[in-house]
Amino acid sequence: MRLLFVAILGSFLLLDVFVFWRMYALLGAVRRPWIWRVILCLLAFTALAFWIGVAVALPLMGGMRDPLPRWLVASLYIWHFLTLPLMAAALLLDLLIRAFRKAWRLLHSDAGQHTPPESPPAPMLSRRNFLTSIGMTAVPAATLSMAGVSMSQLGKFRIMPYQLSVAGWPRELDGYTITVVADVHAGVFSTQKMLDDIADATNRLRSDLILLAGDLINISLSDLPGALDMVLRMDARDGVYMIEGNHDVIQGPDRFDHAVRRRGVNLLVDELTTITPAHPGVPFQLLGPRWTDDRFRDDSVAYTAALRDPGLFPLMLAHHPHSWDTAAACGIPLVISGHTHGGQIMLTDRIGGGPLRFKYWSGRYDRPGSTLIVSNGVGNWFPLRINAPAEILHITMHPGA
Repeated sequence: MRLLFVAILGSFLLLDVFVFWRMYALLGAVRRPWIWRVILCLLAFTALAFWIGVAVALPLMGGMRDPLPRWLVASLYIWHFLTLPLMAAALLLDLLIRAFRKAWRLLHSDAGQHTPPESPPAPMLSRRNFLTSIGMTAVPAATLSMAGVSMSQLGKFRIMPYQLSVAGWPRELDGYTITVVADVHAGVFSTQKMLDDIADATNRLRSDLILLAGDLINISLSDLPGALDMVLRMDARDGVYMIEGNHDVIQGPDRFDHAVRRRGVNLLVDELTTITPAHPGVPFQLLGPRWTDDRFRDDSVAYTAALRDPGLFPLMLAHHPHSWDTAAACGIPLVISGHTHGGQIMLTDRIGGGPLRFKYWSGRYDRPGSTLIVSNGVGNWFPLRINAPAEILHITMHPGA
């Protein structure tokens, strides 16, 4: 995880340096370039200082919400994860076009003939000035505008209902209700009010069972006590259960697991538990594989699936939706996941971050003998959502054919 963090940080630093270097060069063509270059240097210092501070003072980005205003952190996240890559691609394309044109002129020039001087440029906005104007005005303005939108979104979520008929679900449990809270990401983009609202909304649903599908915290274990306070406020007749997600274990899976269990919260890590509703008393099993990376995810899912009692209905709570492939092959009829944030940035329901990164990213998926439900999650590690609203799931179970 530390190597991944270093790689991401290094990539951002390189892109920052490249973009600000190219912008500095392009500003030489505008009027009063020194004014624009001073502004550019201030922007560069802010962006670079943020990530250098993260690397030196907080190697795993824990607790960054305290020293800096949340809107500034949101702006820097949006700049580095969204605006910067687009800006770098545009400037790299411009640089390649310039190099190609220069090479083309050299290859096709006639050395034996006098080359007439180039005519003066037409009195119109050049490509250089156009890119410079975009970079110095529209791009920062768009970043700040998106940060403003993200601030208005934080803490807001919907209740997403599902009427779910699944073959094998006990007929005695027709109408059984399950609330799913995924991806709270308590940390930089959460507030105490948001955590309170999540607990209150969950309790108002009066579900029989509450499941937390991973990523309770964003990164720092210092945020875990407040997040667990929220979990302990949740109330359901048949209990509250959770699994770990990738963000939960960044500072160490053992530290996270021990802290959760010490507070008396039901955590499943390559484990299962039997849920026996008080009425009518027909049991089913809840399976929770541990979080692992792609290399070992299937092993963890298969190991947990093998623990099941073949006489009871198994429901698997797995953070990554790709776990469904192995779970379905192991005969698990229902998997509930999170992790994807609904794609986070979606232009349409089929175009965006979801299908670019995941096979299953939001809603219900079916195949013979198995169903997957993917929650958009209720919180954020990245502040902005587009066409991927935060949500809490409220599932009503019915026996299927």
